[in-house]
Amino acid sequence: MMLQAEQLAGSFRQSPLPLYWIASDEPLLLQETADRFRTECKQQGFSERELMFVDTGFSWQTLHEAGSSMSLFADRKLIELRLRTSKPGEEGNRAILDYLQNPNPDSVVLLISPKLEAAQIKTKWFQQLEAHAGVVNIRTINAAELPTWIRQRLQQAGLAADNQAIDLLAERVEGNLLAASQEIEKLAILHAQENKTIHLDAQTIIAAVVNSSRYNVFALIDASLLGNTAGALKMLRGMATEGTEPLMLLAMLCREIRSLISMSAAVDNGQSIAASMQAARIWNNRKSCVQAALARHTTQQLQRILMRGKQVDHAVKGLIHSNPWQELTDMILLLSGCQTPATHYSLKTGS
Repeated sequence: MMLQAEQLAGSFRQSPLPLYWIASDEPLLLQETADRFRTECKQQGFSERELMFVDTGFSWQTLHEAGSSMSLFADRKLIELRLRTSKPGEEGNRAILDYLQNPNPDSVVLLISPKLEAAQIKTKWFQQLEAHAGVVNIRTINAAELPTWIRQRLQQAGLAADNQAIDLLAERVEGNLLAASQEIEKLAILHAQENKTIHLDAQTIIAAVVNSSRYNVFALIDASLLGNTAGALKMLRGMATEGTEPLMLLAMLCREIRSLISMSAAVDNGQSIAASMQAARIWNNRKSCVQAALARHTTQQLQRILMRGKQVDHAVKGLIHSNPWQELTDMILLLSGCQTPATHYSLKTGS
């Protein structure tokens, strides 16, 4: 069953299926849809969550074992599988259909992946899956649609803006929905009033958004990609001084690294860097810094940098005795091409 993102939670509540698949190339929409589904699962008694990452070496037998095992902490369980690509492979295809033939009524499976391709949806295998599962394939918001999306988000936050203000905000975020969402949240904190729609003009947007911080997370990331270590660290220190939330910066940084990993994997499979950037919808004014990072790092190196994000998260939450800003510094150093004392790391051009 093909579903819209806004239909997913209600469909599960009214007529639950054994497996759901949420697919999108837009991290914000993917995360928001998955979060709403997880919330609905908890409300329906699926209070335990088992998370798996499907990557090289993953055994699909794990799905069968997780689905057939009893929950240790709750009556029912959500089994979540994060797929690196939208294609599970032959073993994965068989395992998913096998599970659907004999699902555990006390479990629900959630697959999360990049966007499903049109040709994939037409396959016999997918049609067999769709007959027993719910599928949400969220398409990417393009540049022409972004102003409408921003207008809707503003309305949800109790705000309205004229066309000039919305175009300014769309230009500011350059297609990054997560950045747009964060800017709208800032505007809501500054201007929203309960039970009243506040109208914003371009000058208000400029004052509250464009000049909201001396140090800009987008500039920080681009400096890191270009290998401008000194500039990136200066901006990072400035953001720490200004009281920037480290988890917000981490989310933006990890989003960029995941995008680089996807492009780097495409290059490993024979695609040119230019073609991989086009497929990832990299804006023209960012192609030089993205290309520099792809030329400097291998896919495996980028994956290791991404894994360092766990250290930042754990440091913020007090799970390890470390300074989250120092952990962020290490990530920036690695991304910009430097070696940190705590990590053995070799560049493409090094040994």
